[in-house]
Amino acid sequence: MGRMDQTDSIRHPRHPAQGPGHLASVTLLLVGAGLWGVFWYPLRWLETAGLPGLWAVAAIYVGATAMGLVAARHHLHHFRRWPVRLTAIALTSGLSGTAFSLGMIEGHVVRVLLLFYLSPVWSVAMAHLLLGERLNTTAVVALALALAGAVVMLLPGAESTPLGRADALGLLAGMAFATTNIQVRHAQAIPLRVKALAAWAGAPFLAGGAAWASGQGVPVEAGPWLVALAVGALMMTTMTVTVQVGVTWLPVQQSSVILLFELVAGAISSALVAGEIIGVREALGGLLIVAGGLLSARPKSGEEP
Repeated sequence: MGRMDQTDSIRHPRHPAQGPGHLASVTLLLVGAGLWGVFWYPLRWLETAGLPGLWAVAAIYVGATAMGLVAARHHLHHFRRWPVRLTAIALTSGLSGTAFSLGMIEGHVVRVLLLFYLSPVWSVAMAHLLLGERLNTTAVVALALALAGAVVMLLPGAESTPLGRADALGLLAGMAFATTNIQVRHAQAIPLRVKALAAWAGAPFLAGGAAWASGQGVPVEAGPWLVALAVGALMMTTMTVTVQVGVTWLPVQQSSVILLFELVAGAISSALVAGEIIGVREALGGLLIVAGGLLSARPKSGEEP
């Protein structure tokens, strides 16, 4: 999806004047996190307006890709230099964006958000398995907490909602996002705007291809298409850029906490607008997942916070 991993950010802690300033960075991060938290609303509105989920996702990411092409127009030669790496980023990010968006349309907003928030845990696990990064005690505890939270949420019980398609989409989106993060972390030679363009460009092909393969007809009414393109060009790019700027100029531990505002925005908006209420098991599981995610964001000993 459009978000990029914090570890991809280039920090200049000894030169704070180069950044937008602490207050501005916090504000931008809150804006971006809040927009991601309410992203479910335009998705569901487009669905009711006659633009099915897969086509809506394709159109939204076409709008974002168009803006990304403008921003990266002087750096497109990197696609010839790094075709395999950027294609891989496009595929995993496109899978993440498509699965996340469909999950938000079909499922309980907060459940999908929480299951997606397992992505920091998947990133730690993948870094260990694929890159040989050592797991310290903190990472192991973070993994245990987050996975315990998922079990609490998803295990069958009298007070729980069984695992559904939307939940599976949230899990898949988080895993694909973590895979994208691993790739982005190790593509430091490629400018961020090029990686952002690649991250947006994959979803139209995946979502549009899935819609075509499943036999969904192409809606003919122009209005929803134009709204979806505008959501991509304005909302998607805004929430991507604001989050990226915020995590670039704030310490990881602080930005990780602020990003939780996405959950707050999702919970409040879905409760007020869609009438979705968080159950006891979802709340308990969510707290464990959030605790694991925050713990996984702590710098390793010897790293700069």
